[in-house]
Amino acid sequence: MNLKISKSVMCVVMSVLFVVSLLSVVPVQALTPLIKEGELYVYGSSTVYPISAQAVVPFQEYVSTLPSPFSSVKVFLNEEGSGAGFNALRASSPTTDIAASSRSGGSTAGFYGESYPVSGSAIVNPQEFLIGYDSVAIIVPVSNTWLSQASASEVADLFRSTGNGNGVAFYRTWGDWANANGITLPPTVAAQEIGRIGREVSSGTFDGFNTFFLSPFGYPMAYSASTGTTGQNWLPNNYVALTSNQEVMTQMNQPANAFSIGFIGLGFVQGNPVGIKALNLYNPTTGAYIAPTVANVKNSVYVNNPPTGNPAVIIRPLYYFMDGIPAANSPEAVKSLWISFIKAHDEYLTKEGFITMNRVDFAGPRTGAGNSHSGNPNSSVGTQTVPDGVVDIFDLVYFTNAWIAYNSNAKQLNPYVDISGSAGLPDGKIDFYDLVAFTNGWIAYYRNI
Repeated sequence: MNLKISKSVMCVVMSVLFVVSLLSVVPVQALTPLIKEGELYVYGSSTVYPISAQAVVPFQEYVSTLPSPFSSVKVFLNEEGSGAGFNALRASSPTTDIAASSRSGGSTAGFYGESYPVSGSAIVNPQEFLIGYDSVAIIVPVSNTWLSQASASEVADLFRSTGNGNGVAFYRTWGDWANANGITLPPTVAAQEIGRIGREVSSGTFDGFNTFFLSPFGYPMAYSASTGTTGQNWLPNNYVALTSNQEVMTQMNQPANAFSIGFIGLGFVQGNPVGIKALNLYNPTTGAYIAPTVANVKNSVYVNNPPTGNPAVIIRPLYYFMDGIPAANSPEAVKSLWISFIKAHDEYLTKEGFITMNRVDFAGPRTGAGNSHSGNPNSSVGTQTVPDGVVDIFDLVYFTNAWIAYNSNAKQLNPYVDISGSAGLPDGKIDFYDLVAFTNGWIAYYRNI
């Protein structure tokens, strides 16, 4: 099937489908109201936090220029971790309007390991919206002169215990590690216990670390969203679990942690942060050690080295979650506008060392149970399919459905499809400004491949 649809053909297709929208009836979604009208709470991932923080003031100023229901809003953020954001959103009395996450909420069991609606939760129709990408960096203090590169399997051995749940470190001291690798260290260094510093196990950063550095080598961590506990636990007893990436960097700079190793989101090591350095990782295909940079992630050379299968590029998605898709004429529409506003500003991601996504890549193919995607590495939640890195017929269908839903009695404001407006920014409408922006994005994509 040739997916390279011309501008004229696509406009004809859209015109026919828009006529259909006039006769369409879309069910009005039940969704969680704003915690407080005139305020917007965005809680969760410390990885996503720097992106959100840049948008707060310009978003508040921009919303004040729009007509009702966007007359004014005050935005509140926190960075307590993806798990905390999910729990704040799914609580019986939610404490956030949007959950920020650096892990997907999708699984065959449903949103964050739950089937919805779940007893005690206010959420009935959870939706996830990908906004960009990050990676995972392995870090040590700059005073560490004996470790500058490693393979992913060596990283696993530096962090893991000897057995599931026993808490005994595989390498207790740096001398243990050095002896196993044929390295001679000064006695004062060799005698030092290896410290391990990272994120708490419900965080998206930990999920990425587990996905690329523990699970492929037979040391998976299992976390239960329902109970907040770990099942399989391969972490040593001296592992220090922190609630934010910034806390990890702060702790790594403490003199007491001079002999520690840790991990954080890649965005936090861009720009050479004081006191820490990131390890280069072995690429088994090239035989070289690759620096953790945005360019190397985008070029697919910053990878792990699993014992079976192909090396995986160490990349992880960044999301916002909300309950349902609000009506454009409701106070809750500010939730959609926030997501649209973030997606309209690539500089919020690039400034912080994160990786942007194509603004007209809305969705991938939906196949099988649990809405799994053929060729799409990400999950899906509710009715929301996840961008798959390709602009094709699935995105055209997605755009059309969002247009129909907006022009129906439900008047749903899908944040992915509110791309543009008269001022070139999302405006709380899905109209011909968005059609033009989508068409131009489609043409640009095929012109560049």
